[in-house]
Amino acid sequence: MGQKQEDPGETPEQLKQRATDLRDCARTARKLAGSMGPYLDNAVGQAKAGIWHGPYATSTTSMLVARKTTLHRMASDLVADASRWETEAQALDDQAAAKKKQQSAKGGG
Repeated sequence: MGQKQEDPGETPEQLKQRATDLRDCARTARKLAGSMGPYLDNAVGQAKAGIWHGPYATSTTSMLVARKTTLHRMASDLVADASRWETEAQALDDQAAAKKKQQSAKGGG
């Protein structure tokens, strides 16, 4: 069907904005992970210190330990996601630079 036209896709400015947005999300994620991970550390430490005894204390302490472990894992996963977002942001910046260079070479910008 004739010559295939190139899809212009996003502009360099749009790519850079997406990169900025990803970096902002990564920064927020790291901040949340920093407070989320250790959230139950103190409570678990106090519960394990033998302050209370009995079956309810044992089951509650076990539940707190499990939730603490889950929170730490979630925080770690969130930091890993933030790192991937930073990598993607850099790739978007690279795409924006390449696209801008290409447009300049064509005389389009």
